[in-house]
Amino acid sequence: MYDELPLHTVNDVLDHAAQRFGDRIALVDGPSRYTFRDLHAQVLQASGGLRALGVRPGDRVALWLPNRVEWCVAFYAAVRAGAIVVPLNTGLSVPEATYQLAQSGSTVVVTADEYRSRRLADDALAISGAADRAFRVVVVGARVPDGALSWHDVASAPPAPGSPVPPAPDDPVVMLYTSGTTGRPKGAVHTHRFLPSLLSARRRLELSEEDCVVLYLPLYHVYALMAGLVLMTAAGAKLVLMERFDAAGSLQLMAAERATLVYGVPTTYIDQLAAPAIDATDLSSVRVSITPFPYDLCQRVSARFGVCLNCFGMTETASMALLPRLDDPPETAMGTVGTPLDGLEARVVDEATGTSAPAGYPGALQLRGPLIMKEYWDKPADTARAFAPDGWFRTGDIAQLDQYGNVTFIGRQGDHYRVGGESVDPVEVEAALQTHPLVARAAVLGVPDARLGHVGHAWVQPHRGADVIDVDALRAYIASRLAFFKVPRSIDFIDQLPTTPSGKVQKYKLQALLEDAGREPSGATRTKPDETPVVADAP
Repeated sequence: MYDELPLHTVNDVLDHAAQRFGDRIALVDGPSRYTFRDLHAQVLQASGGLRALGVRPGDRVALWLPNRVEWCVAFYAAVRAGAIVVPLNTGLSVPEATYQLAQSGSTVVVTADEYRSRRLADDALAISGAADRAFRVVVVGARVPDGALSWHDVASAPPAPGSPVPPAPDDPVVMLYTSGTTGRPKGAVHTHRFLPSLLSARRRLELSEEDCVVLYLPLYHVYALMAGLVLMTAAGAKLVLMERFDAAGSLQLMAAERATLVYGVPTTYIDQLAAPAIDATDLSSVRVSITPFPYDLCQRVSARFGVCLNCFGMTETASMALLPRLDDPPETAMGTVGTPLDGLEARVVDEATGTSAPAGYPGALQLRGPLIMKEYWDKPADTARAFAPDGWFRTGDIAQLDQYGNVTFIGRQGDHYRVGGESVDPVEVEAALQTHPLVARAAVLGVPDARLGHVGHAWVQPHRGADVIDVDALRAYIASRLAFFKVPRSIDFIDQLPTTPSGKVQKYKLQALLEDAGREPSGATRTKPDETPVVADAP
């Protein structure tokens, strides 16, 4: 059912969808609905407009706007013009956006006139004006400032003479900047060759044109772009765009549009589960939910959102790389991240010996296959460090394989710490903290201790509206569930943990909170990070 036409490039995906699913609804954006034939026609027209603007194969075209139909059209149109698309986080500060635009060498930026009371178009023009090499600013919206071009005019302009050069599978198609869990973002470049592996998820998830996803995850993120827009286009499924996430609104859209799949990150699921509206919302159409989640939270999600599948992916792997199957038992579906998608290989390496670790033993997770990025843009040294000599990509994560090839994610390399010689896995401590009824999320790090080497320090994000948590009572609660040396020595309460758009906690920012305060963590305080992440908006 999935192999009627060979899909070698992103252009093939949309061409095939328009041919096979023509009059079915592809996109919903507020009151507007677009068929696959509508989308295809708009993309062909906009691609010609971009070429008339001067976009040539290999040029970088940045997209700096929220989830709107214009994002989707601009993406497919830029790809058809041969450009490398550079999605930008709408929450980037001007210095952050300046760095990514300059580092990528973008020649065109498609942006919104304003978003969340911020005039993105003005910021883009200011960045261009101060840049060593200016770029064209194309604005989606009614207010087009002086010096910018209207997206409507560009997307409807007569095309440049001649036909675009068809892309080859080895041509770069998208450059996604890493979310920055470990430092300054790098541009991960993917060629069209990621497609066969990604599209194998259609079979694993049993996707069809009857499926529907409400997409509140931001399209600038790899998960929403690849597993959302591209994968759903290939399946002929309906994508309902939400410009900004809110729990009650997302639940309402799921019920109204009869959503069958739920894509989310921990924050979105936690907010939806806590929303009073959930009890009155008809979610009977939902058959599967996908999230990178601890096991206890997967169980809570599965009680509301169909079969819950854990998964593993990163910017460098073009979204989902490891995924369980729908018929896997719960301990596999939620307790592991499943097996690699087609064409991808996974291995776990013993860091001490450099050889493959036996089943059941933790080690460094490495991946190999076309789903892996080609390079970090203009960073050959970083690219070389990311790959082992035999071509395997170093994910930077600790995992273990079972006898069936399922991968269990354990944590980031370097997160483990020793308390008086005893090794502590922060993921285990975080999971224990998150079983407390007043705790929404937790993050744990080892911090230096003169006597023990390290002790645990926890940041706890209470549920919204939760009663004040007594720190001594919380430590006693954890002590009843974990060995004494695993109990955090100190706990800070935080309104919102700093996360990437995919929901991964940015622990280096938590460490910076302690360093900025000039103190060793102790006792219990309530902190708010400088950048409070908002789903679909924060860097």
